[in-house]
Amino acid sequence: MSQPTLRGGSEADRKIILDKHQKYLEANAEFDWVTLRDQLWSASPDSVFFNLNGHTYRGRDHWIQLWKFYKGQLTTGYWEPYDIGGVVTGDMATVWCHRKTKAAWVGANPRPDGSAHEDRQFVSRSTMVFQKEAGDWRVVHVHFSEHGTSPRPGGI
Repeated sequence: MSQPTLRGGSEADRKIILDKHQKYLEANAEFDWVTLRDQLWSASPDSVFFNLNGHTYRGRDHWIQLWKFYKGQLTTGYWEPYDIGGVVTGDMATVWCHRKTKAAWVGANPRPDGSAHEDRQFVSRSTMVFQKEAGDWRVVHVHFSEHGTSPRPGGI
């Protein structure tokens, strides 16, 4: 894995933000919603999260409901990050990366999207926006999407 390249902000803030990014990846591997609630996601009701499933979740508690549903239904393991970059300015920071994972639907409930059972490896893209709240960095927005596998339009 290449070294993350966050620019701006203090060295201490960059370290905390990257540590929180790592903590998110670890929590996500287990759908550890307690860590998410207590250490990572902002409690602000204005926070908005765009999930890889294509849906928008408004506020931390909405996202936690999703993780409580997924726990025991979906396994992904650790999402291995690479190409980590970002910018820290004042009380805001953005971290982006690509992530490799394998997803498997293991639950007794049918998949919510109605698709056939599909276990596969894939790469996703992640953008996380952090805001400093009461001296602690918290995530106020995420945007996850699947990395394209088809040729780029126009060969670009």
